[in-house]
Amino acid sequence: MASEEPESLSAEVVHRLEEEILKGLRRPGDKLDERQLAEQFGMSRTPVREALQRLAASGLVISRGRQGLQVAQLSLADLLDAFSIVAELEGLASAQAARRIQPDQRQRLQAAHAACARAADAEDVEGFYEANLVFHETIAAASHNRILQEELRRLTLKISPYRRTITYQPGRMQSSIPEHGQVMEAILRGDGAQASQLMRAHVTLLGEGLSDLLHFLRFSGDHNLLAELA
Repeated sequence: MASEEPESLSAEVVHRLEEEILKGLRRPGDKLDERQLAEQFGMSRTPVREALQRLAASGLVISRGRQGLQVAQLSLADLLDAFSIVAELEGLASAQAARRIQPDQRQRLQAAHAACARAADAEDVEGFYEANLVFHETIAAASHNRILQEELRRLTLKISPYRRTITYQPGRMQSSIPEHGQVMEAILRGDGAQASQLMRAHVTLLGEGLSDLLHFLRFSGDHNLLAELA
């Protein structure tokens, strides 16, 4: 048991840091100090060091030499590539979910969609972001494709700060509701091809959406999210 304990603690640190990044508590460019994290999590520095090494191997954390470790920033090119891959993976997840979704997952998906709509009506950005995560995660889970879920989780962590920023763009929450509804309806009626097409269009960051995001980043104080704007 003793030999398993450091690995268990390291995995716990990885999970907690991933959740903090996913929820916007840690953002691209934020420094990650080993000693400070050990104090925060109430453990020795060894599992924290191992966790940071694992996150660095996944590309979520990078080293800046003497500046130490920090949450990775994506370049514009990498951001576009990441969104294009996520769009394809989420499209595949939607197609498989249309064939494999279980009754409890159907209910969960409908509840997440309703929660998104309520948050949008209330202009509750944080509430919408949380419900939106549940909506997309439910579709991934309904694919019953473990490999796909793992890859989506890894990439979602990288693009989550940018998705959060997109949520703050004027009108974005409201426009997402009918898009979500169309994806959900296609899944629930078992139309995998339509669900996939709709989800890819929903996630892809191109054209006016990209231009609006870059403009929003420059004037919102979030310019550090992109390496090229830092």
